[in-house]
Amino acid sequence: MSKHDKILIFTLSEQRYGIPLAVVERVVRMVTITPLSGGPEFIDGVINVHGEIIPVVNLRCRFGLPGRPAGFSDQLIILRCATRSFALIADMACDVWGCTEQMQAEAAEIIADLPFLAAVVKLPDGLVLLQDPEALLTPGESFAIDELIGL
Repeated sequence: MSKHDKILIFTLSEQRYGIPLAVVERVVRMVTITPLSGGPEFIDGVINVHGEIIPVVNLRCRFGLPGRPAGFSDQLIILRCATRSFALIADMACDVWGCTEQMQAEAAEIIADLPFLAAVVKLPDGLVLLQDPEALLTPGESFAIDELIGL
């Protein structure tokens, strides 16, 4: 991340996470997710966003957190990354924060070998685990999803 990026903060199971605001297209209320059979277990299915079929990543499953069914109070964070678009299921999208370089500690300095974590952000009211959106889907996983949805 550069010196003064903004991040969207969201929650999963009482833990706060962040994603660079630059890749967030929008946050919407939960909609019906069409399940896909045979895909990666952390893909709950797909949604239709203005005619575009977008996979939905279940971060609880991806991060090894206890699972629970998606609820109507949950939100979808729709991302547009360099390689593809996808949605993340969040309990709630909370806030947008400006994030200076001094507020960030590189993930490798704190916890080694967490593949999705880019940094830990120190905010006045606690820590936020900043995710690397490009790492949430590997090229192989992205290809497998494209095969399933016929792209």
